[in-house]
Amino acid sequence: MIERVDLGPSPGYVYGGDGPTAVAMPGAMLGGMPALAYAFEPLLDAGWRIVLAWCERAADRQSDPWEWTAVRTQAALDFAGGADLLVAKSVGTLAAPFDIPAVWLTPLLNEDEVVAALRARTQPSLFVGGTDDPMWNGAVARELGEAVEIDGADHGLARIEHAPRVAKAVAAFSAGLGGDRS
Repeated sequence: MIERVDLGPSPGYVYGGDGPTAVAMPGAMLGGMPALAYAFEPLLDAGWRIVLAWCERAADRQSDPWEWTAVRTQAALDFAGGADLLVAKSVGTLAAPFDIPAVWLTPLLNEDEVVAALRARTQPSLFVGGTDDPMWNGAVARELGEAVEIDGADHGLARIEHAPRVAKAVAAFSAGLGGDRS
């Protein structure tokens, strides 16, 4: 089941189950799709509830990107009543200051400020990126947490053949999270 909801600063969608909750932050375009959908599949199969902030940073380039992301992340977290997992694509990496276990799809590892925010985190992280993504840095990803590097994947991470690798990594990572919001 998918339900459209009002998160305040952006619309959103609630997917699925009554198990642990994930909050999802999109990339700059297309609401982070299809890469986010690849990550959603194993979560939904495991009974997770997902709250997706549906917004496109590409439509609002005038505001500060950190503030823009923080406002929408906080709104999704407030709506969800907290979260056991954060799933973020690209510019969604600017949600790094929210210290929740996280899956970072095509994170902005080429930006020093983003890497510093990721280094400050204490919760576990899974990084998924591709060798053809100029924003990916496999060495930094492996330093910061678990990393899945997909040969030939670009920043879109949109090719259907990428879906199984993303889904398998997210399933394994999320299985290790107890769904405890403490």
